[in-house]
Amino acid sequence: MMRAWLIALIAAACLVTATGCATNKVQPDGSMTGVMTTGQLPEVTIDGRAMRLAPGARIYNASNLTITPNQVPANTRVRYKVDANGLVTQVWLLPAEH
Repeated sequence: MMRAWLIALIAAACLVTATGCATNKVQPDGSMTGVMTTGQLPEVTIDGRAMRLAPGARIYNASNLTITPNQVPANTRVRYKVDANGLVTQVWLLPAEH
């Protein structure tokens, strides 16, 4: 009985982990993940949704240095935060998946 319970618990943990990685969920710090492409400033597209960069928005590369929006490659995986008005305030470029 205990072994069956343990196997069920491990299976549930694996399912939750796999499901969590596949979705665009909110991280503990309030940021979200997605795929971003920049347009004509301040327009950006994240996961196919048109959004705007907030005035003073910061974009950080993998070395944690700020970059300008035109330096962001198309279809880049990012972690980002939005303000109460839905404007993107911070963006972190994520390493490419291999």
